[in-house]
Amino acid sequence: MRPIKWILAEDHPDSMEIIKYFLDERPDFELVGCCTNGEELVEMVITVKPDLVLTDINMPRKNGLQAVKECLSFHPSLKFIFLTGYDEFAIEAFAITTVDYLVKPIDRNRLMAALEKAKSLLQFEWGEGEAEAQKMKMLPLKEQNCTQYIPLSNIYFIEKVGKKCLVYTKTQIFETSEAISKIMSRLDDSFFQAHRSNIINLAKISQITPQNETYIVYFKDYDKTASLSKLKINEVRERMLL
Repeated sequence: MRPIKWILAEDHPDSMEIIKYFLDERPDFELVGCCTNGEELVEMVITVKPDLVLTDINMPRKNGLQAVKECLSFHPSLKFIFLTGYDEFAIEAFAITTVDYLVKPIDRNRLMAALEKAKSLLQFEWGEGEAEAQKMKMLPLKEQNCTQYIPLSNIYFIEKVGKKCLVYTKTQIFETSEAISKIMSRLDDSFFQAHRSNIINLAKISQITPQNETYIVYFKDYDKTASLSKLKINEVRERMLL
């Protein structure tokens, strides 16, 4: 993966130096410009075309929110993280899908977590995160402004509920708006679409029991169950014997 090009917009010299210091330890992020007001930020984004912007909100000549909105009008894939001494702009910031909103003084670990969110989003959009996840047997799962990576071996089943899909693991249920067919395309041969609304992990099955016009799938050391279409029971049995 190529380095992520980023710009820092900050009108306080001390804050600028702290952020630059934190990012110096990340060779996967390449600083391509610094500026001290919103107008300079817009001009720099036009010129440099960065992947990511870290920006203060209260800046002279044009605040960070206004500048980012303007940048998004001509660079809609731009990712941005707000850095501010105030939390009153958070709702407006998340309304334009910010990667994160960090309140000063900036905590290093919090900043690193925000950078990982931005990196995951960019990898997903560039198609690199998905390829890497497949090598590592991970499911990249996109929801709103972040991508989570779930080990395939942790997944028991996936269920479509309304317009959402739920991914069931031992300790957590992940939610996404992605289509079940798109999720299925990222899984390996351990998984089988057992029903129009269920994908099951064949390696986790402990028992299959008939119930009315369908079958119920039980999993090892797990109390939730999935549905299996009677039209697919023979195929599942064949797959389980392989």
